[in-house]
Amino acid sequence: SGITGVDAKDGGAARLTSVKDSVRTLAICRKINKTLTQKQKAVVLIRLFEMLMSENLFTEQRMGIINTVATVFNIYPEEVELIYKFITCKSVEEINTGEILIITADEIAGDEKRRQIISPGLDDPIFILRIKSTDLYFVKYSGSNEISINGLLFNTKKIYLFPQGSTLRITRGTIYYNDIVSSFLSSEKTDKLSFKAENLSYVFPNGKIGLHKINIAEEFGLIGIMGASGSGKTTLLNVLSGIEVPSEGTVTLNGLNIHKDVESAKSLIGYIAQDDFLMEDLTVYENLFYNARLCFKDLNLEQIKEKVEKTLLDLGLFESRDIKVGTPLNKKISGGQRKRLNIALELIREPSILFVDEPTSGLSSRDSENVMDLLKELSLQRKLIFVVIHQPSSEIYKMFDRLYILDTGGFPIYYGNPIEAVMYFKKATHQINSDIGECHACGNVNPELLFNIIESKEVDDFGRFTRQRIKNPSEWNDLYTQNFKTHEIEEVKTIPPRSFQIPDKLRQLGIFVKRDVLSKISNFQYMLISLLEAPLMAIFLTAIIKYIPDNKAGYIFRQNENLPPYIFMSIVIALFIGLSVSAEEIFRDRKILKREQFLNLSRFSYLQSKVIILFTLSAFQMLVYVLLGNTILGIKGMTFEYWMVLFAAACFANVLGLNISSSFNSAVTIYILIPLLIIPQMALGGAMFNFDKINQAFGGGKGNAPVIADVMASRWAYEALAVTQFKNNNYEKEFFELDQIESHANYRQVFYLPELNKILNETESLLTTDDPESRVALSSNIKLLKNELSSEMSLFPQMPGIEIEKFDINNFNHNDIEECRRFVKVLEDRYISIFNTVNTKKDQLISLAEKKLGGKDKYQSYYDRYYNEFLSEIVRKVSEKNKIIRDYDHLIQNYEPVFQNPVRDGTFTFRVHFFAPEKYILGQPVDTLWFNIIVIWLMTVLFYILLYFDVLRRIIDSIGRYFTNAAGKNDKNQL
Repeated sequence: SGITGVDAKDGGAARLTSVKDSVRTLAICRKINKTLTQKQKAVVLIRLFEMLMSENLFTEQRMGIINTVATVFNIYPEEVELIYKFITCKSVEEINTGEILIITADEIAGDEKRRQIISPGLDDPIFILRIKSTDLYFVKYSGSNEISINGLLFNTKKIYLFPQGSTLRITRGTIYYNDIVSSFLSSEKTDKLSFKAENLSYVFPNGKIGLHKINIAEEFGLIGIMGASGSGKTTLLNVLSGIEVPSEGTVTLNGLNIHKDVESAKSLIGYIAQDDFLMEDLTVYENLFYNARLCFKDLNLEQIKEKVEKTLLDLGLFESRDIKVGTPLNKKISGGQRKRLNIALELIREPSILFVDEPTSGLSSRDSENVMDLLKELSLQRKLIFVVIHQPSSEIYKMFDRLYILDTGGFPIYYGNPIEAVMYFKKATHQINSDIGECHACGNVNPELLFNIIESKEVDDFGRFTRQRIKNPSEWNDLYTQNFKTHEIEEVKTIPPRSFQIPDKLRQLGIFVKRDVLSKISNFQYMLISLLEAPLMAIFLTAIIKYIPDNKAGYIFRQNENLPPYIFMSIVIALFIGLSVSAEEIFRDRKILKREQFLNLSRFSYLQSKVIILFTLSAFQMLVYVLLGNTILGIKGMTFEYWMVLFAAACFANVLGLNISSSFNSAVTIYILIPLLIIPQMALGGAMFNFDKINQAFGGGKGNAPVIADVMASRWAYEALAVTQFKNNNYEKEFFELDQIESHANYRQVFYLPELNKILNETESLLTTDDPESRVALSSNIKLLKNELSSEMSLFPQMPGIEIEKFDINNFNHNDIEECRRFVKVLEDRYISIFNTVNTKKDQLISLAEKKLGGKDKYQSYYDRYYNEFLSEIVRKVSEKNKIIRDYDHLIQNYEPVFQNPVRDGTFTFRVHFFAPEKYILGQPVDTLWFNIIVIWLMTVLFYILLYFDVLRRIIDSIGRYFTNAAGKNDKNQL
């Protein structure tokens, strides 16, 4: 197309490029076109122009060649025109474009398009060209001032590439790469930032100082934080980002205190930790897609998909979008792709300020440069990015606009241009060539040289290095205080607009559930174990305990002695499975939660999604377990009841597991805790040890379950299933009410009334003694007689009673004892009559049942299928020697508890004897099955509340801080 206004300088008529030259030029360009990046092509074009400028031979033929090169290289004609103008311009009047920056001694009046930086003392202007498509900068200067670029003396006949991290040293100052970029970006419409950290200090819980008087002020750019191990780099990043609260000082973003206005500040901040915060069982696309759904409630699915795909394209992840992320040890994508995906998860919501911790850790040099290139490009869009970096290469080091260096103990020792850092520390230690910051030959900077200087050791008389540093951290800090001041930035009070809107809690819940389900489904091993765990345990357990006695009848349910252990082991299995599937849930998501904390997402929605998924999984697992286990053992008609109890126990374990998952920082610790949680459930479940035989210090031996057992879900579950299996099986439920009356009458006549007579005899003997101990025993016996006889009189109000109100230790005599004996005899006769009546009625019902079923054999078969003798012995405590227990002034029945209703009152009857057939809520009878299930669910709700408020974690952290502080004080005392 040619450049307009170009004159032929060869003295003759302009000649067109020959066909041969054109073909040759085209062939060369096409050959090298695919071997060069677009930036390299722009440099080649500049050098071609520079070659022509050296002899000022811009002929039409030569310009035709340049145009051919530009066309093949896909360089825009406008940029070719711009390069020509930059190459040929000699005065500021020739510049009328905003893509060429002019550095002059005085302000230029006139065209508003001109960009200008004023630097007094310049004799000729410095011109800087920006090629916007490749984001490259070139500089030229024709004056006589002594100017250096990156430490090299400026050759006025050359055009220099001005790469990232470059500096121009002019007569009266230094112009940095960031100043140039800032000038070009100043007219672009972006939200301005003013980020300030003022007098920050941070003290660890043990009293150790982590940061000393940190002052930072930035508007945009790529800011590096460097320092040796233990210098506080990550601590500083965490304080600046709002994760940690400083002990002193403030951090503000556009006037907003990020530690006080937490909710507002978090939405403006992005944080990329050193570790990968990825869902390893999801693909690259799915990780980004579900993250986007949590950020943009106002976008529909199609818009979100478009946004995700654009982000993947921008970050070079589009080709690997369908690959599962995998773990760091089982990588599916490369380390560089993992880092870029981490960055993408933050960038998709466009935070105003980004904090990045060790982005190049564990990456190859090429991947490291790619990641840092990406961060640099973002900073050029007027983003503010803080990066903690340990050992950068020269290329990466020069990308930073400013560098903040910390020394051991959190002392700031440098804040400024990266290239000048080397020179500063050389001068501070009086080294030669202290005015050179980079290699003259290759332009490289050795960042390790910084720390070699900072940590250099003193030498003894024999030339050997000592342990003593030439300058310790506080001395470097003193120099820093003398030489550095936080540069002034424009105060911006306008809060940047929030670039995203999170969905409401219900939509968050749906997204969390879908994401978690997809993650679990994608994990084949997890799904295989989760689905097969319950049926395998059911088959294994029942196959072992399906007891067949030595007879020819085969398996008989009634004779299986292992039914009670099966019930209890089923509960233990439910608790174990519930714990095992939930114990790592939140711990595994901890990295994801740390990243998502800046989104201000609903904790309730997150936890509820976990609960929904785990409860659904537990419901399926317990259903499969019950169907298989009960079928193999021949438990009939109890499927729903077993499932309800085991499901409730598993759900309780799910929430308990979520609590420990949220509270501990190590998977090993969590799995060590599971046996510690299961063993008390086994020991205090009521099956392994008789509650009456438990240490009385824990509440044993009083008839009721001990208080410590009442906080065990296994105790409520076991009682519910044992009682239900006994009283609600198809056989016993026809006779239970009669058996209950019969048991009551039998206990009274066989155990209770004889015990009363025994006490009456003892009381009669005590009437004749006057020693203090006997008087105390007499008083106790009289109180017991009053309580027990009063209770019996309330059962039979139609019977003639006794005036027990007159019973008193001072006037109780032999006549009262005889009156009590007569009443006891009447009770005995009454209970014998009741027993005989009920027994007769029960025999009649059995006869009717035999006829209905077709004979005694059929009835016996029915009895064998539904009734279990060994469970009956346990819930009736047949083998218990102490049928009756005296508790001060009361007698407690310790025989056939399953037939004994607890005393009715008007509250939530909680503390009653074990194996009670029913309990009471507000005076209304509730079957033990449903009462105990309600208790288990109430315990589950309680633990959910503790989980929501993270109570257990707070307690553990408080204990940890207490011991840490105690240890710190002890160390100080020793010193």
